[in-house]
Amino acid sequence: MHQEPAARIVVGDRFEEFLTHPGTEPVSEVLGRLRSGALPRTTPLVPGQGLSAGQLRELGELTGADLPLPSDRGPTHKHHDRNVLIGEVRQDGPDDYAAPLLLDQRVEVLEDHLTGQHIPAVTLLEAARQTWTAVSERFLLPDREPRRFVIGTIRFGFHSFVFPLPATVGLRLRGRQHGPVGISFDFAVTITQGDRTAAECEATVRAVPEAVAVKQESMAARQAIRAALTAAPVPAAAP
Repeated sequence: MHQEPAARIVVGDRFEEFLTHPGTEPVSEVLGRLRSGALPRTTPLVPGQGLSAGQLRELGELTGADLPLPSDRGPTHKHHDRNVLIGEVRQDGPDDYAAPLLLDQRVEVLEDHLTGQHIPAVTLLEAARQTWTAVSERFLLPDREPRRFVIGTIRFGFHSFVFPLPATVGLRLRGRQHGPVGISFDFAVTITQGDRTAAECEATVRAVPEAVAVKQESMAARQAIRAALTAAPVPAAAP
């Protein structure tokens, strides 16, 4: 009797400890075997975390699967493609949005910090920031004027490990307020994996026109320099 090939979870090569579990395979090996024909293209594959945009694209081409790809850099306010942590944001309701977590193993927040088998908390915090930035840029702001996002308050709670498996970043807009300088948003962010809410975040964020933000930051920097110089000890006079 013909037996269907077992499903495999495809994970970035850097997650070495996680890859010791049965049912997981490093993306480099999977792509190599698909290219050579050693792995049937009908093999059920589940893309986990750690894959680059190029690897996701090739995996989709080799298997015919429609796989999510990372968002463009612009809406997430990142300079390098490898540092984008989410796919395209979508609107699920009047105030509800979501994006897939798509972690490239070369991302800056993993470059020098990967302990154990899970995705570090700082990476999830950055994924939340990218999500509210992308949602604001695409759905909430009234125009395309360049803006900077200033965090007012933030609270993050962690309930369970997030492993290099499929996960979703959900966002709810809980309120907005137009002020004399910019728009303030009240966000609630959840990171879910399987049927678990693994992490939750509450944040108030103000979107400020870039020209105003640059001026405010420069003024604050000058004030900080003056305060530091005033507090600096005066050298004793030479005898």
